[in-house]
Parts: sequence; structure tokens; C-alpha cells
Amino acid sequence: MLSRIVFVSFLLLLSSAVLAEDWPALPEHNAVVEIPAQEWLLRPGPRRVRVLVHYPGGKLANVGERTGLMLTLHNWGGTDCVGTASPTVLAEKLNVVALCVNYLQSGPKDSIEGPEPYDFGYLQALDALRALWWLDHGLKSREIKFAGGRVFATGGSGGGNVTLMCNKLAPRTFACVVDLCGMKKLSDDIAFHLPGGSDLDARFSRDPASPNYLSLDHQELRFLGNQDHLATMKVLGSASKIVTVHGVDDSTCPYADAVEMVGWMRRAKLDVEPQFVTKERVDGKIFTTTGHALGNRTEIVLQVPSRSLSLDAKPGPIMRLGPSDFDRAESIRYRTTNGAFEIDYSNGFPVGRFVPREPLPEYPNHQDLSFVLGRDGMKRDIKTLADSDMRREHILRHFQRVTGPLPSPMRQVPLDVKVVEEVKLGSLTRRKLTYQSDPTDRVTAYLFLPAAPTDSVKIPGAVRVHGPQWPAMLCLQQTTNVGKDEPAGVRGDPGLKYALELAERGFIALVPDYPSFGEHAYDFDPKHGYVSGTMKAVWDNIRAVDLLETLPEVDAQRIGCIGHSLGGHNAIFTAVFEPRLKAIVSSCGFCSMQKDDVPSWTDPRYMPLIASEFKNDPKRLPFDFHELIAALAPRPFFASAATKDSDFDVSGVKDVLDAARPIYALHGKGDDLVGHYPEAGHSFPEDARKRAYEFLERALGPRR
Repeated sequence: MLSRIVFVSFLLLLSSAVLAEDWPALPEHNAVVEIPAQEWLLRPGPRRVRVLVHYPGGKLANVGERTGLMLTLHNWGGTDCVGTASPTVLAEKLNVVALCVNYLQSGPKDSIEGPEPYDFGYLQALDALRALWWLDHGLKSREIKFAGGRVFATGGSGGGNVTLMCNKLAPRTFACVVDLCGMKKLSDDIAFHLPGGSDLDARFSRDPASPNYLSLDHQELRFLGNQDHLATMKVLGSASKIVTVHGVDDSTCPYADAVEMVGWMRRAKLDVEPQFVTKERVDGKIFTTTGHALGNRTEIVLQVPSRSLSLDAKPGPIMRLGPSDFDRAESIRYRTTNGAFEIDYSNGFPVGRFVPREPLPEYPNHQDLSFVLGRDGMKRDIKTLADSDMRREHILRHFQRVTGPLPSPMRQVPLDVKVVEEVKLGSLTRRKLTYQSDPTDRVTAYLFLPAAPTDSVKIPGAVRVHGPQWPAMLCLQQTTNVGKDEPAGVRGDPGLKYALELAERGFIALVPDYPSFGEHAYDFDPKHGYVSGTMKAVWDNIRAVDLLETLPEVDAQRIGCIGHSLGGHNAIFTAVFEPRLKAIVSSCGFCSMQKDDVPSWTDPRYMPLIASEFKNDPKRLPFDFHELIAALAPRPFFASAATKDSDFDVSGVKDVLDAARPIYALHGKGDDLVGHYPEAGHSFPEDARKRAYEFLERALGPRR
């Protein structure tokens, strides 16, 4: 299968190179041209795309040094310039060369009636970007001066989706994009025509044998709120203003998806501007409805963004400052569950391809962290951070052989936080709340807030209020039927009320129930989408971090995690996958699997594959805690390991820390890996808790 994918990728590159020789010249007047496009594997062979060119005043001669470039993209089922802003008006009023692109599956025959699934933005965006490159390259080749930093895009409905995807696949190209009620993600209801938030039918199949099969990787790429991909855009330096105009009663492209996307973009610190259309904005001229149609889409683009696209904008025209992706001629990669999508600009115009993950090398043991296995299978001493990062990737992949895969971002749903009760405890407020973890399950949790909270719980994307911000802690329970009540100090062992004690020291604390404990009824049936209880708990905890980030009182850069026993290893497991956890404390939570009771890990609440796949044999296990702790580096980690703990052998804890210490030293953080060994049984004694709290205060800092 891998060789077939590589061969197909080669063919795509080859066909693209051949077609690249057949680009048309720029017309002298408004005209229709055809440009070469990347092959569509569902209909193999050469493919061309129709592009309508609109110059200011209708002539190429009118392009000047202040003239920008703009895509205006038709809706799902449309052609040419249907359902989007008028290219002739844009060309005149904004002084741009406006392009309408008949991207892949334009027209109802292919997009609505055809047997193939609807592309939903990927090749469609590559088509539009190729048209934009053709225009950019053509002007430069003829040495015609133009405003290369004034590059815009807009589109309605399906065109809005393609507009947003253009900005994703070329994140350093646009100064501003304006999405008009476009689709924000290829949700299951749209992909497979299931009951849900939309009646759109993209005609995909869940059957891997079907030519219409939708892989998880393709679905992840088409999720415009994908947190990992948004973070990649931010790292690349994407500075485009993203304006999304969406009616609050839109059921075709669900309004909830727009709210969700805006929330994730804000968290990634991208410049997103939501323009949500309520009934108060319906004026009969610009907006005629709060539904999908919106109104006059040309006037919306010209008048609605808070900062105009025109040359007369104050404090000045919107401009991209750096070189575009066309000029950089680099490749961009978006990671997915089984590999990555690469957008290659080495020829100027984009070529997209899926790159599968490299095979996972087998390590002779998982206690030796001195080396990494390279792509050739040969050992290489870990001497650089790049070596360490490669070993870390292997660690996470091997660990998921036991826990099952970390859920895809497609599993994210709105948190829908509901406050159940609120209790005053001196200067603290304790709220009981529930949040939606995944499409079928809610989690109950306690939240401790400092005195005089500045605002109530917010949904993702809520604007922060100015005021004091506190560090926050995710506090995880041990194995106890009372669940979250014990860390919260409501009932249970009073020596384990670390959530309450941390709140009294100035931390915001969130305490969720572990699945099947406390108020979280859960049956661990694989039909819910999790291979193990461990991974279900990890996902619940990741969503808890999402919740903490929505609180205006929380400093999102100072969130940590603490737990005892079950909570001690649950904290490690969560932090391995969740980089937003900046400091971790584990009390009596682990030791080397070589010195532990391996069958005790096989309950459905934990990792049943240890028994069914690895036969309870510690030597066959594809992970050990040596690796998991090393994978936390360089984040501060504190282990309280009681010397008389009958559950976790203290010598096994020391083995783990000794093995991980060189990795911390490589990061220059050797002092941030701390072991403390109280003379006690399986407990979290008062002195150990005090040391742990002081460690967290040093790592995360005081209230600001």
C-alpha cells in the first residue's frame, strides 16, 4: 500500500510538471482562460480549470502598482461567479484583478448529481490557488507592477469553504479572506448523509473498499478548526485577517460549526473576526436574512468587515507584509492521524499530496533512552533535540498500541458547559458543572475559583475580560467510588484534598470524575470509540483543559496537572499527549513496568490490550514509564514516591527517573525532574503535598 501511495504521488508530480508547460498568457481584456490543474484520482487523466478574469476597467493596461489580486468563488453547485461577490464590482471598487474559478466539480452535474463524493475544499482550493499563482506569475513575468501584498479571497457557501481552505493551504499569501456562510468542517452528517446539523450530502463512504471512502486523514484536513493545523499556521507566521460572516439561523452550513471554528482560531491566536448575523442586523439592503442566503454578498464584502479592503481603509490598506507562499517556494505540512498532507510550492504553484507516516521501528527494550532508531533502522545516540523529538514520536506511537489511538480533532464538540450548583467556601467559589467531552458523553466536575471571579464560565471563543489571571490545575482522582469528591475535599480521604488545598494557595482547580467513578457513569463499550479506559480518560482530561482555557480568570500559559495513584499515572498519560499542561505532579502513580504487577493494568478502566495483545508479559509491552516521563521533557515533573508503597515499587520509580534524566539534561532542564521519597505507604503525606505545591508555584508562578 505504501509503495502504491508513493507511486501515485510521483505520478502527480510528473503530471503537474508536464501541465505546467501549458499555462496560458494573461489576456489583454476581461476574458475566460483555462489553466492546468492537478489530477483528480477519481477521474484519472489531465484536467483543466476555467478561470474568468476581471480587470479594473476591463483592461490589463489598468493594472497599476496599487492594484491587488482577489479570488471570488462560487457556491456548491454553482459555476463562474454564482453565489459570491460580483467580480466586476470588486475590480472597480477595490482596484483588484478579480478571478472567478470553476474549481473541481463546478456545476450541479458533478457537485450534486455526480457519483463521486464532493471534494469539500481540498483540490478545489488547489485549483483556486493555481489560478491566483497564474495571475501573480503572469504579472511578474511581464514586469507589470502591482500591489502583491493586497491579496484577498471571498466566496459564498461552498465558495466560503474553498476560501477558508485557500487560506489554510497558502497561510502566508492572503492579506484578508472573507467567508460568506461557508462550510467549516466535513462532519459525519455531511460526509455520510446522516441525521445531524446539516442536510448537505457529500456522498462519502465509510467502507474502505469503496472508491468513495473517506479516510480520517482527509476528514481532518477538511476541518478548518483543526487545532493542530491552526497551530501550524501560527508557527508558519500566518497573519491573514479571517472574516467569517454567518447567519445565526443558518442550518445548511450550521452556525454552531462557525462558532466552534472561531473559538479554535482565537485559541491559536489567529486574526479572526466573526460577523454573526442576528435579526437586529437584517436591514433589507445588505442583510435580508439570518439564514444561509445572508443577503447582498457583494455589499457584505465591501461594507461588513471591520476594516475595509479598499485602498482608502483607515489606518491604511490591509497588506500582507512578507513574501507569499508562491514566492517562498517551500513545502507546508499538516499532520494527520496516519501521516501528513504536504502542499509543495517548489514550482511556485501548489501541488498537494498525502504523505503516509514512516513505519514504526521496534525497540529491543523500552527502558534505554540513550538512542533512537533512524529511518534506516540503525541505532543513533541521542545527542540533539531533533534526536529526542524523533524518539518522542516513537514513544507516543508505541504507547497508542496499548491505549488505542488518541481521538482525532474531529471528535471535538462544543463543550456546552452547564453549572449545576455553586457553593461559597470562605474566599473561594466551588461550582459543580458538566461539560460535553465527545458526541455521546458528558463529564461532571468541580471548579474552584478565587474570590470575586471576573466572569462566568465561557464557551470556546469567548472574549477575555481584563482582570487578574491565575495559574490553573487539573486535579485527577485516585481509584475511589467517590470520584472527584475526594480531591475536592467533599468526602473521602482528607489527606488527598489537593484540589481544595491548591485553590486555597491561589490556583484555579478543575476536578473531573474518572470514567465510571463518582457521577460519571460509563460502561467502556468499544462502540463509544475508545480502545481503553485510559484513552477515554485522557480525552476527557484534554477537554477539561479546553474548558480551563475558556475561563477569563485562567492564564492559559500556566496550566498544570496533579494526581495520586490512578490520578498519578492519569496525569502522566494526559500530559504526554497534551502540551498545554506545563507542569505535572504524580503521587504514587507509577514505576517501571518491569517491576510492577502487569495484570493489574488490564481492567477495561485501564488498558485491556495489555492482556489480549501482549499477554501480560512486561518484556513484550511496547512502552515503559521511562519513556513516558522522558516524553514530558522539558516540562517540570515532580514524582512523590512513598518508600513503603505496596502498589508501585520505589526502586522502579528511581529507575524511571534515572533513565529520563539525560533527556531533561539535553533540554537544559535537569533540575526540573524531581523525585521525592516520603517514608510512608501508598499515600500523599502532608509534607509531600507541601513540596509538590511549592514546586508548582515555582513552575507556574503566582497570580498576576
